[in-house]
Amino acid sequence: MNNVLISVGRITKDVELRSTKSGKPVASVNIAINNGKDDTTFIRIDCFNTMAETIHKYCKKGDLIGCQAMVRNNVWTDKNNEKHYDYIFLANKITFLQSKPKETSDTKPSQEQPIEEKNDPYAEFGQEVEITDDMLPF
Repeated sequence: MNNVLISVGRITKDVELRSTKSGKPVASVNIAINNGKDDTTFIRIDCFNTMAETIHKYCKKGDLIGCQAMVRNNVWTDKNNEKHYDYIFLANKITFLQSKPKETSDTKPSQEQPIEEKNDPYAEFGQEVEITDDMLPF
């Protein structure tokens, strides 16, 4: 089974989204994995289809992600007809490991406008309630 857990890393630049010749979305994610003091590994991970669109939409430079991928050999020939060998990491699963900060909005209600209060059925949830014998079904 070809499955690599790449662990946790920070995205080093904004996610690039492009399409294959057949029109499938592809995103390349460059991440930095901290191995300890003064030791960082940089890798590129490619995502396809819905995963590519999702990571492009929700992730940006500096975000922390976890990744599980498949490793493929990549052999290619350059303009000088020289063969090159490297690896491609194809994402099977990407996990967003930090929540987005709440955005500030200019549409905050002013103090002059009344705020509509709603009855919260869970307002008392977690508060201590005294249970009496007549409340028990047995």
